[in-house]
Amino acid sequence: EQGTCGPPYELFLLSLQVPEIIGTLRQASKSSARNNDITPFPTNFAKKFEVLFCGRVSVAHKKAPPALIDECIEKFSQLHSLGKTDKGNSGGLVDGLKRALSFQSNGLGGGAVGNGADGSFNTGTRPLHGLDENGLSPEISNANTTDPHTLSTKVQPSNLQENRTMLFTVGRSQIYLVSPDTKKVAIEKSFREISFCSQGIRHVDHFGFICRETVEGGNGHFVCYVFQCTDESLVDEIMLTLKQAFSVAALQQNAKTQSQQCDVCPMQQLHRLCERIEGQNPSKTKLELQRHMASLDNEEQAQIFENTMRACPKSDQEENELVMVSLRNLYEEKQKHHQHTVPGEAKQVDVAALSAPRAASVVGQSPLRSHRHSWRQQIFLRVSTPQKGTDKLVDPCLEGSRLSVGQMCGGSGDSIMNAVPEEAAKKSKEELRELWRKAILQQILLLRMEKENQKLQASENNLLNKRLKLDYEEITPCLKDVTLVWEKMLGTPGRAKVKFDTETIHAAVAQGVPRQHRGEIWKFLSEQYLLRQTVPARPPSNPTPYKELLKQLTSQQHAILIDLGRTFPSHPYFQAQLGAGQLSLYNILKAYSLLDPEVGYCQGLSFIAGVLLLHMGEEDAFNMLKFLMYDVGIRKQYRPDMIILQIQMYQLSRLLHDYHRDLHGHFEQQEIGPSLYATPWFLTLFASHFPLGFVARVFDMLFLQGPEVIFKVALSLLGSHKPLILQHDSLESIVDFIKTTLPNLGLVQMEKTINQVCEMDVSKQLQAYEVEYHVLQDELQDTPPTLNQQQRAAQLERTNQSLRQQNLDLLEELQVCHARVCNLEGQVEVLAQSESRLKEQVSALEEEKQQLETTVTQLQNLLTSLGIHPTSLDGLTLLPPSDTQKASEGLDVRTADPEHPALPQGS
Repeated sequence: EQGTCGPPYELFLLSLQVPEIIGTLRQASKSSARNNDITPFPTNFAKKFEVLFCGRVSVAHKKAPPALIDECIEKFSQLHSLGKTDKGNSGGLVDGLKRALSFQSNGLGGGAVGNGADGSFNTGTRPLHGLDENGLSPEISNANTTDPHTLSTKVQPSNLQENRTMLFTVGRSQIYLVSPDTKKVAIEKSFREISFCSQGIRHVDHFGFICRETVEGGNGHFVCYVFQCTDESLVDEIMLTLKQAFSVAALQQNAKTQSQQCDVCPMQQLHRLCERIEGQNPSKTKLELQRHMASLDNEEQAQIFENTMRACPKSDQEENELVMVSLRNLYEEKQKHHQHTVPGEAKQVDVAALSAPRAASVVGQSPLRSHRHSWRQQIFLRVSTPQKGTDKLVDPCLEGSRLSVGQMCGGSGDSIMNAVPEEAAKKSKEELRELWRKAILQQILLLRMEKENQKLQASENNLLNKRLKLDYEEITPCLKDVTLVWEKMLGTPGRAKVKFDTETIHAAVAQGVPRQHRGEIWKFLSEQYLLRQTVPARPPSNPTPYKELLKQLTSQQHAILIDLGRTFPSHPYFQAQLGAGQLSLYNILKAYSLLDPEVGYCQGLSFIAGVLLLHMGEEDAFNMLKFLMYDVGIRKQYRPDMIILQIQMYQLSRLLHDYHRDLHGHFEQQEIGPSLYATPWFLTLFASHFPLGFVARVFDMLFLQGPEVIFKVALSLLGSHKPLILQHDSLESIVDFIKTTLPNLGLVQMEKTINQVCEMDVSKQLQAYEVEYHVLQDELQDTPPTLNQQQRAAQLERTNQSLRQQNLDLLEELQVCHARVCNLEGQVEVLAQSESRLKEQVSALEEEKQQLETTVTQLQNLLTSLGIHPTSLDGLTLLPPSDTQKASEGLDVRTADPEHPALPQGS
């Protein structure tokens, strides 16, 4: 009996390992080159693109025609049109990708994608078939598209309600897709896992790639990820980048492994066989195995055939697994006696150690198997308990398999398995119910503790993140009394509509701003700034909310991505490439480029957004950037024509001429214009060169006083360093001093500069200089022409462009004035209505007055008829009773007359 069950039992045990064989061979043959070739993310050579994740589709083969992308887009459209896609299984970036893209990382970007309980992938029970004419597997093409559940198991579009934008990063040997929304790596694939890349034919702005993914049980399938770009040119650039990256990685891999491979190794032959049958259906795999066995000798073929038939396989899949087990045993025996022949060298290497792990795989713990188990082993490990006295060297998975096979073979006490211990006495219903109650309560308690732990961890992370952001030296320490003043103003109910005293706010800003409240104080100052403005600024033409802007693609992505690494490179919050700081900064700049298409993105905006981001959240920083650009008015200096920036340079030069004439003359002598040193001051608000503590104080004043603060700070800096600047007598030395030495001032000098800015007022001069600039420009254009026709045409073109810009400015002013006129008309209408109501009230009062005058006249006449003079009421004499009775009768008679009202009682 033991002899009958022995060989099938061994084959069955080995067949359980078949899903591991292919992966083990691939890992063992490539481990050396893989360890040398893979570089940790991120690399300095990574190239980044912004794409829109469309979804994923299960395909049947690693190769597909370009029509696959168009077919996937149509399938996505069908599911979206049905409107029945399950949000939890939609393949979205937050919920759907948690299932579709979760994997156990092994340091190489690969791993098994679990199907869990959602049943998204059924390839473990259904064999993969060949592609149809469109490149999709037959179960997708032939699926009933009116049934969303059937279609969504293979076609998973992304959720349209979520932020689907991702940063497609191509590294040296891997592809990463980072979600700027969740600040996490959503997809991570090595070049070895990607088998196909293609661009759409009809949808030229779409592309995708096919990669292999593994589900539980060791079965693999191929998945196509589809993405969308802003235009076709970006897709072409991505495809070219991928081609170059793959070529370079292949050359490096070949150069490293060429001198170490032996083409005649038995294990290499088995490895090539595994590559040929990978992803094939059982019938094609069986045909390929028969072809390979034809190359063996008759004895080896007979041995494999005998072992296979002895196990009595019930399907082609089981037969293929048994054949692979026999082939592996055969090639491992050959490998023990094989001598490597290294190309280019006569030396032969003994490889007995290569087969050593095989012996350990039966009775010991293999290093490869120590971190990877089949799906049956995983189920066994979850439910089994190690028995006492069991040999520690024996794999518990194999022991569980022996126990199961012994029971199936009907083994007696003589068999190789020990008897199963008798089960414990059965518990009563009350005991089981009590155990269930305890288990449920413990589970509820555990879930609550986990939630509380997550909250505490999130709170701790927020505190650490805030501390990391505010890691700079404050130049004006804020006293406790001043902090209390700020906290009182910030805590005022309905502060957005309360107009505080301007002098109080100025005094508080001059005394200092607490660093921990600076972001909230900036929002408070912006509210007060808007309350002080009589004429509202022109709002953005695009009213799209911030969250909706993040879901769109921007054409400015290249410029933004390049400047991410240049923005505060020494600050820890922005140091990590595509870290939380850089991704938040990218979101803000991208959203503004979509909000303001005229400006888009300009160098310098990243520093302003970075300073705001260090003191507040992402969305608040975006709102404050929008406030600075539109309400404060610094947006004009970022226009493509840069005319406002030229005017600002002229204004600064005129201020130097009026306040520091000797310094201005020194600059003129060396032919140094303000554009050589002051342009980054205006475009970055001093954030690109000066310490963060100083920049924060400049922003304090900017939110309080507006853009003229930039001129005052520049004028104060140059004036305070005038003696040192005058000592330099060359253009290079002066510019180098202003760019390198000037920003490194001490804390005392910085505080002195801020105090001077608080006391300075140059608003009238700036207005006069702007008018002066336009007058000089008009005079220059009106000079007699001494140019040829071509130069005259160019000058006229520039004049026309300038007039167009002035026309746009005047149109903007006209819109503002129109808004003001509408506001005034509304006020006039309200006043007119109030006036009409007042007139009605006046007319009513006049009528009442006339009635009262009539009543008074009647009373006077009545008193006169009674012999009572109104002027002598104080000395009124009582009448005799008879006269009083007559008077009463006369009064009653007059009361009946409506024209003569009766007197009040007691008259």
